[in-house]
Amino acid sequence: RGSGGSAPGSASITIRDADERDLPAIAAIFNREVVESAYVYAETPLTLADRRAWLQAHRSASLPVVVATDPGEPTEVLGWASLSPYRPATGYRFTLEASVYVARASHRRGIGRRLMSALDDLAQARGTRAIVASIDSENAPSIALFERFGYVEAARLTDVGRKFDRWRTQLLLLK
Repeated sequence: RGSGGSAPGSASITIRDADERDLPAIAAIFNREVVESAYVYAETPLTLADRRAWLQAHRSASLPVVVATDPGEPTEVLGWASLSPYRPATGYRFTLEASVYVARASHRRGIGRRLMSALDDLAQARGTRAIVASIDSENAPSIALFERFGYVEAARLTDVGRKFDRWRTQLLLLK
């Protein structure tokens, strides 16, 4: 991978495969959302061991995990994205679930778009039939990002999640 280039409003950003050295930053970006955001329904932060097992599972299944970095600060992860199994049954092997997370300090720099573009390329290269994104119905920036890449709402699951003492509605977007 290792693509450079510019996105509107950002300096050059590199998208590359994630590795072990990126796991603390990947966990920190995700865990901030766990602790502070109603949009991630997890309530307990993940450990570094959890993320290590997750990365190993992706590698074993030849599924991508990529990070966005600034070439001037190549060890600083600005965001990450992955394609994961949608469901464990083999009949779903051509359907993946997309995840994209950008560090809050790096919002509005085009990083999400760059990560989404990388996921699209990776999914196409592996012959993926469908990609699902699970997004909280009030997370307008994430919904807009996925819609920009051709995802459409396929299901609205009302009151299926609970976070911060409120019922949450999950959207399933499909591409």
